[in-house]
Amino acid sequence: MLVEIDGVDITHYIAFGGLKWSRNDIDAQNAGRALDGTMIRDRVATKIRLDITCRPLRAEELSEVLNLIEPEYVSVQYDDPMMGRRTGVFYANNNPASYCIRQPDGTVWWNDVTFPLVER
Repeated sequence: MLVEIDGVDITHYIAFGGLKWSRNDIDAQNAGRALDGTMIRDRVATKIRLDITCRPLRAEELSEVLNLIEPEYVSVQYDDPMMGRRTGVFYANNNPASYCIRQPDGTVWWNDVTFPLVER
């Protein structure tokens, strides 16, 4: 598995089982069910969404990740289950992290770090 954001490999920050891939259809306004129950599909685009869950991160690692996903759009290279290795333009939003612990040596750890990468 590979996940790079603007050329920086973040694969080692991803928890075991922490990459969820999904394909999302974007339908036109006239899509939906007709009065007779027939489904009318008018797909105008298909977009990929990657939901990332990180392993517990030291403060420095979390800072790196947050700075990588801060720009409005980022280039993401990843292993796509449908198309193989792929590069696309994505955005991230809603980036929670929970303070975990400060160890006696001063090392600060964060967990529950998750973020989506949504294709533009």
